[in-house]
Amino acid sequence: MELLKKFNTKINRILCVVMVICFICMVILVFTQVICRYALNDALSWSEELASYFFHWATFLGASVAFYENTHISVSYFVNHVPSLRCRALLLCVADLCCLWFLGMYIDKGFEVCRLVFSFGETATSMPWLPMGVIQLAIPLASVFMALNVLSHLLQHLHSLVCGAQNPAEVKAA
Repeated sequence: MELLKKFNTKINRILCVVMVICFICMVILVFTQVICRYALNDALSWSEELASYFFHWATFLGASVAFYENTHISVSYFVNHVPSLRCRALLLCVADLCCLWFLGMYIDKGFEVCRLVFSFGETATSMPWLPMGVIQLAIPLASVFMALNVLSHLLQHLHSLVCGAQNPAEVKAA
């Protein structure tokens, strides 16, 4: 469990750096587009499309980091009002398993779609050097990272289910 936590921490730090790079590139592209369009009267045909692809990647990688930080929107009212820690852990385990099942479908079908898009040889509309498969790869790849983060949460919840504590630190302190 600790090894997976350390791995996820390193991966999510890398993902945060990649997201920052994506946002910086988006800002530079949009700023350049505005300058070219209004100051030079010559719009770039590719900058808006490329900025949207950076946004696409940043969004899916950000969703993975949100899983790691446990900051996704959730309805926790019911779970928080369950008096037993073990029952609460059981509910969270069920939720984690549902997430893993859903992400498993995203991973499986996402890589299948990417393979098809690569086999068709599709490229971006205004950038013939950019394969669309690279853009589509954001979904299954981010889903793999999300699944690793959910798996880490599942292991913590299973530990709580077995030990009756909310997190492993409570067990060590007791």
